[in-house]
Amino acid sequence: MSFAQRKRATRHVAGCAVLALGIACGTPHDPARDRTLVIALAAEPVVLLPPLIAETPGFVVADQMLERLAEPDSTLDIMGDRAFRPRLAESWAWAPDSLSIAFRIDANARWHDGPPVTARDVRFTFSLYTDTAVASPAAALLANIDSVQVRAERVAVFWFHQRHAQQFFDATYHMRILPEHVLGAAPRASLRASAFARAPTGSGPFRFARWMPGQLVELTADTAYRRAHLPFDRLIFTIAPEPAAALVRALDGEIDVLPYVRAADIPRVESSLTLVPLRWPSLSNGLAMLDLRDPVRRSHPHPVFGDRSVRRALTMAVDRARVASSALGEGAVPASGPLPMALLHAVPSELAPFDAAAAAALLDSAGWRLARGASTRHRGAIALRFALLVPSTATAGQRAAVLIQDQLRRVGVQMDIEPIDNAALAARLSAHRFDAALIELDWDPSPLSARQLWGTPADASAESANFGGYASREFDAAIKSAAAAIDSSAARSATSRAWRTLVRDAPAIWLYDLQEVAAVRRCIHPRGVRADAWWSALSAWTIAAGCPPD
Repeated sequence: MSFAQRKRATRHVAGCAVLALGIACGTPHDPARDRTLVIALAAEPVVLLPPLIAETPGFVVADQMLERLAEPDSTLDIMGDRAFRPRLAESWAWAPDSLSIAFRIDANARWHDGPPVTARDVRFTFSLYTDTAVASPAAALLANIDSVQVRAERVAVFWFHQRHAQQFFDATYHMRILPEHVLGAAPRASLRASAFARAPTGSGPFRFARWMPGQLVELTADTAYRRAHLPFDRLIFTIAPEPAAALVRALDGEIDVLPYVRAADIPRVESSLTLVPLRWPSLSNGLAMLDLRDPVRRSHPHPVFGDRSVRRALTMAVDRARVASSALGEGAVPASGPLPMALLHAVPSELAPFDAAAAAALLDSAGWRLARGASTRHRGAIALRFALLVPSTATAGQRAAVLIQDQLRRVGVQMDIEPIDNAALAARLSAHRFDAALIELDWDPSPLSARQLWGTPADASAESANFGGYASREFDAAIKSAAAAIDSSAARSATSRAWRTLVRDAPAIWLYDLQEVAAVRRCIHPRGVRADAWWSALSAWTIAAGCPPD
């Protein structure tokens, strides 16, 4: 997954789920005694089959059951393989020309139903991810892999079209290895409706136990797992879409891990006797995406945003620092570029500073005039007015939208706020029926993922994540150069050119980078928390002796 629209709360659950602890919701438990870790999910997973997952909750659960060949460490240095650690693969070897990598599968790796994990499973997984009938969101990220071959029972060889600095990342990060003996005969066009999609058979530390829709997903420890003894017998993912109610449950000792705490609630966590805050850097950012094409006639420019001067003026008219601090407080910092800072690799900020006077002057020079006594600029008969779609469940997003609306009004731009639920927002984006949309994105560790959002689609008729219709040969060429670069310095130089092009063309108003804060039970000791996936090493978390239930 290159990025996913953040889904903090997409459905409401009445009442309180009964946990698989034999106790009612609201009753504290002791993880050190019942060996159960209770984790809150703000939204229910849609599916648990990794090639089809497009939202964070699905990966949180599925990644406990299904494994990658190798995992990046917390540095998220994805150039080469130095920062990667073995997972399903116990070792790997590069060909002298670097056009292939041979992965040796751990001899002790077993599927939860007994058979060993083999190189055939790896080859099958690549075939499934790249099959157009499956339509995996990750397929485009595997384009540089030519094929996967079986050299021996436990040796799978990845062949690449060309050498570049992120080959190892491409081969390992995007795919979770799947069992051919379970899925090999399944119709690929209907995998979403398969039993496996809701109850996977994996090779990871936890097995699927049950899924109670709207309430919880339960996993149990795989006692035959090849790695170290697991501290938890069970993981309970409880569906908790209401942040305030979820925090109360955590304070009461029912929830052990509350992954996302609202900025306003952080003081309550810090003063709690049962919880401690866990902070980690984020690969998530918030932006107002602009549609550069006419929503009705896609071959024509948008009547407002087709003008680059307007887009650039809007970015200068928005006070990112105020939006971040006032709307999200400790939960965000002002954007410093078109991607989260961790992916910009210390490239100096290219975003224009807040300057309302300069924004107004730029609009004047572009022919958007503000008549005496008027509140909205016009160019001829066209008003400088547009609608911003804002997720109705995002309280902070609503606050940010109001601030942006006021700031734009001061330079003669009228922005209407249109609240919309997540499903409708996704549909409007895909159908290109919007002027602008406030969205938050989760990125994977590769900055090359930006080509999905901003790259020119090879097939204009195919579905694409480039919702705003941005097209730039300069951006495409820079990203292509970065993808083909052999060494990290060349790759970073090329991506820097790509970011400068995006900033110059302003297909979005980049607003803030999210800073994540979780609430964790005091007796739980997290390990291996990464910016891209806080959940990546849940099986290594530990419990301190004596975890009082209240």
